[in-house]
Amino acid sequence: MPKGRQKVPHSDAPLGPRPTCLCLELAGLFLLLPWVMGLVGAGGPGAQGLEGLSWAVRVDSPEGEREEQSLEQRADALAQAAGLVNAGRIGELQGHYLLVQPAGHRQAPQVEAVRQQVEAVLARHEAVSWHSEQRLLKRTKRSVHFNDPKYPQQWHLNNRRSPGRDINVTGVWERNVTGQGVTVVVVDDGVEHTIQDIAPNYSPEGSYDLNSNDPDPMPHPDVENGNHHGTRCAGEIAAVPNNSFCAVGVAYGSRIAGIRVLDGPLTDSMEAVAFNKHYQINDIYSCSWGPDDDGKTVDGPHQLGKAALQHGVIAGRQGFGSIFVVASGNGGQHNDNCNYDGYANSIYTVTIGAVDEEGRMPFYAEECASMLAVTFSGGDKMLRSIVTTDWDLQKGTGCTEGHTGTSAAAPLAAGMIALMLQVRPCLTWRDVQHIIVFTATQYEDRRADWITNEAGFSHSHQHGFGLLNAWRLVNAAKIWTSVPYLASYVSPVLKENKAIPLSARPLEVLWNVSRMDLEMSGLKTLEHVAVTVSITHPRRGSLELKLFCPSGMMSLIGTPRSLDSDPNGFNDWTFSTVRCWGERAKGTYRLVVRDVGY
Repeated sequence: MPKGRQKVPHSDAPLGPRPTCLCLELAGLFLLLPWVMGLVGAGGPGAQGLEGLSWAVRVDSPEGEREEQSLEQRADALAQAAGLVNAGRIGELQGHYLLVQPAGHRQAPQVEAVRQQVEAVLARHEAVSWHSEQRLLKRTKRSVHFNDPKYPQQWHLNNRRSPGRDINVTGVWERNVTGQGVTVVVVDDGVEHTIQDIAPNYSPEGSYDLNSNDPDPMPHPDVENGNHHGTRCAGEIAAVPNNSFCAVGVAYGSRIAGIRVLDGPLTDSMEAVAFNKHYQINDIYSCSWGPDDDGKTVDGPHQLGKAALQHGVIAGRQGFGSIFVVASGNGGQHNDNCNYDGYANSIYTVTIGAVDEEGRMPFYAEECASMLAVTFSGGDKMLRSIVTTDWDLQKGTGCTEGHTGTSAAAPLAAGMIALMLQVRPCLTWRDVQHIIVFTATQYEDRRADWITNEAGFSHSHQHGFGLLNAWRLVNAAKIWTSVPYLASYVSPVLKENKAIPLSARPLEVLWNVSRMDLEMSGLKTLEHVAVTVSITHPRRGSLELKLFCPSGMMSLIGTPRSLDSDPNGFNDWTFSTVRCWGERAKGTYRLVVRDVGY
């Protein structure tokens, strides 16, 4: 399997305390409520008390007197005795008052004498139970500053040129959410783990080299000096900050491992081993690769690879399930579609596409009904690409400004998921998918076909459910209630044995899912809807397939492709869609197949 994909060159609400790790098997929706900070308003002493000497005092109330009137009067009398002015009660603290120097006396040269005089009065006065001179406190904003020379160019992390057009991660870092305790493994052509940006976070125990069959995933030189792809992806995820070198990773507190598998012949069995390698150590598998993005290939994991993905979500990560993040593909200029990619179609993966720094779909990006979400990457030559760690034997710089494609988007998503798992380690693989669906933000793009489904989720074939937002993901992870167990329903095999006419009269196949069917399976609402087809046709690229859920929501699961002239059609190929997420499962499903006449 070639490395087709790597070759194509604000905070919404405050984070709360980390919750205990309770995963309840309960159904139902959740509501994200922003926490409201209390602000000091009018009606109390403010900064004016800091222009001269000032004291906070606690005044006791004499027994038998009206409390508020007595306290206020005693504070006034106390201030007069000390040569000060009562500036009023301090906030909502009953009995606490701020006494300040009169405005005309604030420039008096005998500051120390005044201080001693006031202290003497307050110390012996019968109404004072506590007093403290108010002095300026030094406080700094908990912002993040890095000395990594390329960090200012990492617009996808902190876009100062266009605020808001980034992954909204800096506020998460300020609260010490950096991916600590989470291990991400890059399944690729190797990881140069001795480089400064990688070495401190490198996880040898999660790594392996399947090409050379040894524990070290160090990339090997080749004639094209091309085996730097995995290192670039690893840097996006976990590059170490404040080492005066290159850049910063999204989850720079996480551990990073490498599985070298793409630098040599690849078999189904090797792929299966890679997907489950060290799966009790590695939490997230970042896979920026797949079948050729040439507009005519239909391929994906074979029998063993599919079984390994399923085994990973069942047994990986102590039973919570391995998280598999896959890049949607770079075949946009060939009119390719990620529904012809079996990794993107799998219900066990998180399929991630790309938008450029302006939020638009880049020329290389593919679209499909199985797209879960998008995040940032490079665009055309006039737009910035992703800055990350590099392994380059010729330049020897250890840094690049030119990482792009959906290969660069998928590791950013993997890093954001690592942030989620730090605050909530017990999220299941399906919890992660649900949180992405709930929190992804719709992004304006004239090419996007946003449609809101019956459950209220907006999806487009170009952007999935929207743009990933680290702040929203982490906040949702903290309060998320785990979704119920996975339930599925498989319909009987339908055999039509009918010809597919040209576009004027398409072939329609309908099947009904009854209440009894659902009760037997335990299925209530939809997540992924998958259709497996075998179609004989003299020119596969002429076919268009649309799937309609009972709500009427349409998914273009198979697009015509002008370059695909394969005469064999589809043989047991599974298309999937996420566009009906959250909708009712009961009702009639309709598959419409037509020949567009290429």
